[in-house]
Amino acid sequence: MSKKVFYVTKNGIKTKSLIPGKYAGWKKGKIFGRLDCASGKKMKKENRVFFLTWQDAINSGYRPCKKCKPAPNDKY
Repeated sequence: MSKKVFYVTKNGIKTKSLIPGKYAGWKKGKIFGRLDCASGKKMKKENRVFFLTWQDAINSGYRPCKKCKPAPNDKY
């Protein structure tokens, strides 16, 4: 049985992962937030990017969403 593969961004490079991303980002605006953010759920799939960690998103040049306010120590 094969394991599900997720695509996440790390150091600006899209890579395969066995772990799903914890944060989703909006490519056009360089904004990222939690997966349960109402604003993030509205974005088109082709404009989404996923990050394993808060730091991966910051290192890729994204800023935190002002609505859901993701933090480095989020536990959800």
